[in-house]
Amino acid sequence: MLVLDTRSLPAGERAEAFQVTVSANCSSSMASFEDPASIHAKMTVFDFGRAKVFNIEASGTTLRRTPRMARAMNESSIVLALPMRTDNHLAWAREGRVFGPRDLMLVDLSLPYVYGWSGGGASYALHVDVENLGVPRDAIHRAARELRGSPLYELVRDHVARVTAQADQLVDSGAAPELGAASAELMRALVVSAAGDDRRLRDAMHSSMQARVQAYVRNNLRDPDLTPARIAAANAISLRALYKLYETMGQSLERSIIEQRLHGARADLTAARPRYASIAATARAWGFSNPSFFSSKFREVFGVTPRQIATKQTTARHDNLPSPPSR
Repeated sequence: MLVLDTRSLPAGERAEAFQVTVSANCSSSMASFEDPASIHAKMTVFDFGRAKVFNIEASGTTLRRTPRMARAMNESSIVLALPMRTDNHLAWAREGRVFGPRDLMLVDLSLPYVYGWSGGGASYALHVDVENLGVPRDAIHRAARELRGSPLYELVRDHVARVTAQADQLVDSGAAPELGAASAELMRALVVSAAGDDRRLRDAMHSSMQARVQAYVRNNLRDPDLTPARIAAANAISLRALYKLYETMGQSLERSIIEQRLHGARADLTAARPRYASIAATARAWGFSNPSFFSSKFREVFGVTPRQIATKQTTARHDNLPSPPSR
């Protein structure tokens, strides 16, 4: 949901609107701007049950949560954030660091911090309440310093990148609460593994197994060599355990992968701007090496062939073109 777009506001009202929106949806802080005369910002918020997505795209901005604010306002969110365009600077827990695009950062918003970027930047973030995370704050703070040391770092980073970037589509998918719960489990597993909390790690790895496997599958759907053996090995479980996991979810692993690929292909075929030059190229991009198999499964799931849906989309695009001026 769009909560702020400064293009709709007079220039003199943009700074206050930015300040109010950040404090209401992220944490209480003071905003300052690289160029106060030309502030531009867009903010979106999406509710996934146990998790929330809060994305900011803005001109050069710094957010300061002072010690006084931290004492006065009780914030409960733990955040995994990704700079998306430029380097972001973060001073938090007496330590200053620079994070490049797609460097994952973990922040406890209850503490004072200084965070921001120069130029046109963006921060996409996944918020989970500390009570939903089920990890003590001291472990969270240890993990924040050692996040890259976790074997789950890349998996969770890619998951956060996908969920935040596609939040507007995913929130209406019918599975938003489940996706939020899975995101919270992945964050918990990442935190306890980075913190070196062996006692909690076993529990976290067990409880997050479903979320980890499904995240791995989602992140590798386009790979035609995505096999059960590879999925099991990447998640340090046996093939038998992998199949058993999908049985408990009431799914077939093979069918789950095929249907996710088909939904991805349909999204590309119905996009306003086609991503690929042909249906065959779309099928290959989503891991289907056999065009006949792709077409058959597509019709089985959606009731139409890829050709029919692509033709319908092409017709719709042509119908929406402006008419030539009359002479």
